[in-house]
Order: sequence, then C-alpha cells, then structure tokens
Amino acid sequence: MGRRLTLIAGSGALVPLVADAARGSGDALQVLDLVGRGDVVGDVVRPVSLSDAGALIEAVKTFRTTHLVLAGGVHISDADREGLARAFGLAGRFARSLGDVGLAGMLLVYSRMIGIKLVGAQDIAPGLLAPAGRIAGPPVEPGHIVYAQAALAAARAVGAIDLGQSVVLSGDRPIAAEDAGGTDALLARVAALRQAGLAGNGKSPLILAKAMKPRQPRFADLPAIGPETVANAAAAGIGLIVVEAKRSLLLDRPEIETEASARGVSVIGLRHG
Repeated sequence: MGRRLTLIAGSGALVPLVADAARGSGDALQVLDLVGRGDVVGDVVRPVSLSDAGALIEAVKTFRTTHLVLAGGVHISDADREGLARAFGLAGRFARSLGDVGLAGMLLVYSRMIGIKLVGAQDIAPGLLAPAGRIAGPPVEPGHIVYAQAALAAARAVGAIDLGQSVVLSGDRPIAAEDAGGTDALLARVAALRQAGLAGNGKSPLILAKAMKPRQPRFADLPAIGPETVANAAAAGIGLIVVEAKRSLLLDRPEIETEASARGVSVIGLRHG
C-alpha cells in the first residue's frame, strides 16, 4: 500500500514543490491549507485554521493519514500554540516549551501516539537539499570563507535559543538576527541599518547565513532560500549568502542562479563542524 500523505501547507514556494513530488511518487495526497493559498493540487484539499486545532486533527484522522509533512511559512500566535497543546492532550507536558522547537517535539509525541510517521519536505523532494560548495553567483573571495563560517556558527547560536534560523554579519560582527517576524523582516532591518550608516559601509562583506536550529527535528521547517531571498538580500546590501549544506533547501535553484548572477550575490553551502 502506498503512503497516505497529509501536507500541512503554509505560505511560500516550497508547498507546491512538495505537493508535486508527492504526487509524482504516487502518494495519496491531502492538503490542509492553513493560509488560503488555493494553488496546490491534491486528492483532497481542505482549508483549515490553527485556531481550530480540533478540526485539523480530525481531518488528519479522516484521511487515514500514514505520513505527515509540514511545508511553508506560518505565523503561529501564542494563543494558537496553547490551543494546539490542548488539542493534542499535551498541554501539561509542553506548557513551558511552546517555541518552534517545543511545538515540533509536541507534534512528534502526538504523531507517535496515533501511529503517524512525520517526514520532512526533503524526504518527499530530496533534490531540494542544498549541496556543499558553490551554489550560485560569483566565486567567494578566499578571505571571506572564514567570515562565512563565522556567520553559519552565529546562525546556529541564534537557533539554539529557538529565536530564528537566520543571522546577518558584517564580516565576523553579528548585526541582526531573525525573530518571529521572519527573514524578510530581518533583511528590511539590515537595509535600514545600512542606510543609516551603521553597517555595510566598510571593507567586510555583509553576509546572510541560514542554519537548522541545533535542537530542531529534521521533519520541521528546514531553512530555505529562493530567488526572492537573493533579491531581497541584494537590496539590503548583502553580497554573500551561506546556507547549511544538506540541512537547507533551495527553492528553484535555476532561478536562484539567475538572480545571484544578475545581482552579484555569492551563494554557498557549508557543512557544520
């Protein structure tokens, strides 16, 4: 019997890529649309809301789901986090751990309770994983590799406190970190810092680094970049993007390559450790 896959879908380009890969593999696919996107094809497509966690759980059960994958961006309020914990019957166990890593752990515990296997987007579409080495754009200056390594370490440090997956450095000096506002808000802040003359006006490059949170399960929200990431980074004055190899996703690599070449942004993958 093939998989009966439920895709919990947020915003962004990752969702249709995962859905297409699932259908191509012959999976029976249910899409639970959290954000009203309406552009994803599945055997069953249902709009759902995190504010009604009970209905979401019922949809997963009704489809006789064997595997579940999360894809796309979702802003989860404190109230919705608490509601999910109650709906899963795990509010007491996870009352003090409702950050993103805590939510992932809660989902893992609940899935095991009901016999569903959680899989990552990279398990459905492994071709999206970022390789090590040069990915796009001009070659990195040899002296800038040490800055890229420092940036990746800083991104992991930010992730260790469950704040975000991205950080921007000026050389080896951290200047801004991702928070609940996401990567776009981070890049907007960097652009404002640069315009104010507080960063990006020296010889050291501005670097955007994205890394998986150290305590994050691999099924949950791997960091990702796409063509828009490159364009927004370039607009903020960033000349180098580093992602964690084999633990980050590339959304539309050909377009990433085109955008990076046009804007002079180097994109590389580095392994941690």
